[in-house]
Amino acid sequence: MSDLLRTLGAQPLGYGPCRALDHGKRDPIVTSIYLSSDNPRWMPKTEADLQAAVDGGLFEESHHLDLKKAPNSKGDNKELARDLSSFAVHGGTLIIGVQENKESRTFELAPQPLNGLPEKIEQVARTIPDPPLTILTEEISAAADDGTGYLIVHIPASPVAPHMVDSRYFGRGDKTKYQMGDAEVVALHAQRRNTETDTLTLLRKEMEENPLRDVGAQSHLFLVAQPTAGRRDMCLPITGARD
Repeated sequence: MSDLLRTLGAQPLGYGPCRALDHGKRDPIVTSIYLSSDNPRWMPKTEADLQAAVDGGLFEESHHLDLKKAPNSKGDNKELARDLSSFAVHGGTLIIGVQENKESRTFELAPQPLNGLPEKIEQVARTIPDPPLTILTEEISAAADDGTGYLIVHIPASPVAPHMVDSRYFGRGDKTKYQMGDAEVVALHAQRRNTETDTLTLLRKEMEENPLRDVGAQSHLFLVAQPTAGRRDMCLPITGARD
């Protein structure tokens, strides 16, 4: 069984009916793929994994998945920042190095230079959206071994969404991003305030449970940390699982 089928697991992971790819006994039967920040069950490890998904017609831009080439200009960086910000509302995955053929309405591999690409994407996420975004990236080298390849960019659902780019807020629809209206922005800001209130409640709880209550006799610093993202494999040493 190939790495692609192993990473898929035993359950179908897409929305709607599953589609199958069967090129004979040697090749795996790929049912569907579903890439999202909350449930990134299918994780390509090699260029062959990506090609298998292309051959099976399984790539489809969705609420949680987008496919692009690497940004090459300031305008591209702004567009990338809008894409990342739109995914930050509910979480999503961006694959750089897979592009759409507009005429045939299919996708094809387009390996991109990897040197400095992860740093560039992270810099865009950290400097253009307001507030800054947290992302996770994973590289896949091309079989040609020429310094090109693919970058998997995971955008976790952000506790401080929405994120503004050029004084506008963006959300993600079924397949593309859109500029959010006032009502949606107000609702997300209210959700952010509730999260901040929860954090303050936890902080007060820590202060109340402090065994050394006399803060005047000894300086105290109280901290409550809430992680915004974690690598997929961070708990493997604890669980003993392979993936």
